[in-house]
Amino acid sequence: MSFKDFREINVYLAAPFGEVDSEKRFNAEAAAVILRRKGFNVYTPWDYIVPHAWDYPNDEWGLMVFMNDIRAIDEADIVVVLSYGRESTAGTNWEAGYAFGIGKMVIVVEMTDEVMSLMVANGRYATLKGLGGLEDYKWETKPRYRTKTEQK
Repeated sequence: MSFKDFREINVYLAAPFGEVDSEKRFNAEAAAVILRRKGFNVYTPWDYIVPHAWDYPNDEWGLMVFMNDIRAIDEADIVVVLSYGRESTAGTNWEAGYAFGIGKMVIVVEMTDEVMSLMVANGRYATLKGLGGLEDYKWETKPRYRTKTEQK
């Protein structure tokens, strides 16, 4: 696959992106920049805005966000997951599991050395260590790196 081909590849970036944790927010934004520099078309769920969101009850708004994320994962060729071990958010882990379940290539980026969820650890194509691993990954050949991080 040439660099030119990457522009046609859709990547869904699943990552905890809380307002409070500025480190996780920085890492998620940095991962998006790395992937875009590689030439991928990157979808980040935190950039999706429901038009006139305040006009909807919370449950309707939540369903719109959920359905939009499902559509984006369905359209993705690759799902990149920033994992903070078993402390990752339920949403990020759900996105990873759904993507794996429908046959997407799931690339897990370990952002910690903490224990990894066995479900995420075994529902992946490859595991990369940190943003440096994401930067250095050989997308042309897509090697199947697997770390020995403890699973529970």
